[in-house]
Amino acid sequence: MTAEGGKLAVVTGAGSGVGAACVRSLVRQGTRVIAVDLAWSEGEPAGEVVRLTADVTSESTWRRVIEVAAEHGGGPDQLLLCAGRLEVGSVLALEPEALRAVFEVNVFAAATALKACLPAMVERGGGAVVAVASTDALFAEQGLAAYCASKGALLQLIRCVAVDHGRQGIRANCVCPGAIDTPFFRRHVDAAADPQAFLAEKTERHPSGRLLAPEDVAEVATFLLEERAIGVNGAALLIDGGLTATFDYQATAVAAGGSELP
Repeated sequence: MTAEGGKLAVVTGAGSGVGAACVRSLVRQGTRVIAVDLAWSEGEPAGEVVRLTADVTSESTWRRVIEVAAEHGGGPDQLLLCAGRLEVGSVLALEPEALRAVFEVNVFAAATALKACLPAMVERGGGAVVAVASTDALFAEQGLAAYCASKGALLQLIRCVAVDHGRQGIRANCVCPGAIDTPFFRRHVDAAADPQAFLAEKTERHPSGRLLAPEDVAEVATFLLEERAIGVNGAALLIDGGLTATFDYQATAVAAGGSELP
């Protein structure tokens, strides 16, 4: 990675799924990337990428991120928060340790990243933040009490960044994806009583007839980092393939004239 030219982005959860797709999208745009994760399941993309194998919940990780950013351009211009944790269960089923672990990754790690990166962004004249929340930040989902609560908290955290630091040149937004076909989502599927039936039902509920791909989310998330999206601030942008556009989607709905739609 060189210090000259282009934006410098920090991406968490970059080892797989949406985070890895975001890194690829940024690299195609000519953005230099500091990619952070505990594990890496996808090959390293071509381009100017520094990988940090580290825990996003640790303050020492973020001191290291700022050090690396200073070595490669002076500081971050963009922050993309993709790291996430999911525990399955109602509030009655969740052990306190599991609840804390979800909030630690989904909320406190994001706050720690913001505390580390925002001052450097402000010093550089401003920057853009995008956090990957979820449709579960806006709508409840059965058996995901901790995840839904934490994503709602993340959304409000990002909105507060937008209003508290907008005059300092900071834009902050959330993307709220629906079901994405990633290893993260597959763990949720595997926890179901009948994983195949659960997956089929999830897929069937989408008007598009398919789950989202990581790239579907990454392209929108990375667009929000660009100056072209300057009018978008404090937003919660749904990326769900139409999942929440209706309360009762049916693949063979009846049209107003009485004929079935194909």
